[in-house]
This record gives sequence, C-alpha cells and structure tokens, in this order.
Amino acid sequence: MRRTEALQGVRMIKFLSLLSRYEAAEFSQLEAAELLGVGERTFRRWRQRYEEEGEAGLLDRRLGKASVKRVPVDRSEEVEALYRGRYAGFTAKHFHEHLVCMHGFKWGYTWTKTFLHGRGLLEKAPKRGAHRRKRERHRLGDWLQHRLAGA
Repeated sequence: MRRTEALQGVRMIKFLSLLSRYEAAEFSQLEAAELLGVGERTFRRWRQRYEEEGEAGLLDRRLGKASVKRVPVDRSEEVEALYRGRYAGFTAKHFHEHLVCMHGFKWGYTWTKTFLHGRGLLEKAPKRGAHRRKRERHRLGDWLQHRLAGA
C-alpha cells in the first residue's frame, strides 16, 4: 500500500468519526472542517458525496491516474534514442536546448536531466570548490603582536 492510499484511509476514518459527531450536534460544520484541516465548503462537499455514494464517494479520484503533465512513454523513448545516437556526450543543458529547438520538446530541463541520470546516460557533475574558503580566525593578541612587530 502506498503512502497516499494509507493517508486516504486515515482521512476517511477521521471524516466518518467527525461526521457522526457533527450529526449528533457536537460540532458545527466549521468546527468539524477545522478539525479535519479543510475548509467548510470541502466538508459540505464530502458530506454530500458520502450521502450519495457511500464510502466510495470519499475516495480520491486522482489516485491511479497518470498526471497530465507526465511525459508520454513514446516521447521519453524518443528522447533516450536521440541522446544515445545523435547527441551522445552532450551535457544535459545543451541536449535539452536542442530538444526544444530542433524536436519541439515541451517539457522542462529538470525532467530531461533527471531522466538522463535515471537511465545512466549522464554522470553527476564533480563537486566544485567553495566560493569563499574558510580560514581560521586570528585572535586579537596575534593581530596585535603582528602589528607591533611590523611597526
């Protein structure tokens, strides 16, 4: 069971207990909604869906569906083939620029970079050095001795 499904179950149990207490007039809609961490309108919608559809009405309908922002499988295979063949050795940034310009790719650079790393086509860049190097602080006495010796 994935985390989202488990959290959905917990949310449903909390909603059902608060709904029964709301129906027993222990809470107002606003108080029940605040205890759930949702708005009053959301609580009303959930209550209506529960009355119409039962527990199935409380399930998150987005679960199990692919995101509309997801890159299609055939497009990701095309990207991999292009990198392996025509653009082998390009950096992620340069490759992404060519994808957008030459191949009408609409998804972001971060996806491209993550995808190439995930497929093992790119290696992580080496760590760069610190911009400002740390040095040990001088104590006041050392500074004073240095100034006196130089004067």
